[in-house]
Amino acid sequence: MEETAKKTAAFLSAIQALSEKECAEIDAETESVRKTRLETMEAETKQHYKAYMEYEVARIRAEANRAISQKSEASRRKLTALRTALCESVFAEAREKLLAFRESPQYRDLVLKSVRSAAEALRDEGTAEIYICQADAELADAVQSAFGAPCSVQVAADIALGGVRVRAGSYLIDDTLDKRLAAQKTWFLENSGLSVGE
Repeated sequence: MEETAKKTAAFLSAIQALSEKECAEIDAETESVRKTRLETMEAETKQHYKAYMEYEVARIRAEANRAISQKSEASRRKLTALRTALCESVFAEAREKLLAFRESPQYRDLVLKSVRSAAEALRDEGTAEIYICQADAELADAVQSAFGAPCSVQVAADIALGGVRVRAGSYLIDDTLDKRLAAQKTWFLENSGLSVGE
């Protein structure tokens, strides 16, 4: 009986060892499957969140760029309005000074000098037409005399500040204060440093 008990104990011990070995293998296989599935899930989750984060970063960048662009455009419009107002102010003051200059004796000398210069340039072009502003109508005889060649003197409604415009043949000499002021405005806008950049 003792021998049977020993055999039974050895048999049970062998079964116990085999059972523990199989349980260990099952545990190892389960752990391996669990680990593989966990790694797969982590990779899928990372990929999902990476795509989501890339989308969100792109969306935030686009919103920021749009906001910056809108603010930049608003600033550019504001600067353009300020530049226009400043330019108009400067040239309104210049216009007033030119109108005051028109009342001076130097203005008459300028007009007659301009007429003589035009006569010199256009002497071979035939009869000339000289245009002056309404305020200079009393200078018509002096202008005609200063030209020294056949010409007609007429008032032009589009000359507001003064000076003369002379047409002879296919040539036109525009030495009006209006034209000079317009040329200065172009120069002012190009050289004043008030440009609104991109």
